[in-house]
Amino acid sequence: MLLIDDESLTYWDHTTGEAVHGPLAGTTLPVWPLRMTNVAAALRDDPELRLHRSRPRLLGRLFGWAHKLGLINGRLPPGFAKTMSAVDERLPGDTIGLGVVVGSEARFYGLDQIGDGLSDEWSGRQLRLAIDPVDHVPSACWQDDGERPMQIFTRWYGFSLTHPDCAINGSQSNGSEISGD
Repeated sequence: MLLIDDESLTYWDHTTGEAVHGPLAGTTLPVWPLRMTNVAAALRDDPELRLHRSRPRLLGRLFGWAHKLGLINGRLPPGFAKTMSAVDERLPGDTIGLGVVVGSEARFYGLDQIGDGLSDEWSGRQLRLAIDPVDHVPSACWQDDGERPMQIFTRWYGFSLTHPDCAINGSQSNGSEISGD
């Protein structure tokens, strides 16, 4: 997916912040992690939160119903796969997990690998990964200061296409081990 800005007509990668086509190609915008959550977890974290309910458009509702009925469970929307490059075969393309990016290094942690919690060492620091018990969304933070590195809750095909040399929890792309528990 690419985003375009109306001012410069530059196309931007929505996860890396990189301008990939147009007058600002080669430049980068700052990026930061956004936390995916649900209403119950958001209200747990901020009981004074004001909510606005909107109704999704018809196409969004149809995809939602089809997903709930299992008609598109784990599948890409019709025609979408034709727009992609070949998917990295180290994991099934629809594997759900957390992609983490620190500097120029990227790692993908499958949801089943995170389980009840996981620690991983990056350059002498401990990254702690956990799945929230209320919204069931994984997140990562540095154990020493609680800060969250850039991360995205996504499927393997998307993360590996954006970060083709990424490591997978347990092994680097070149086969060397990542320490984790």
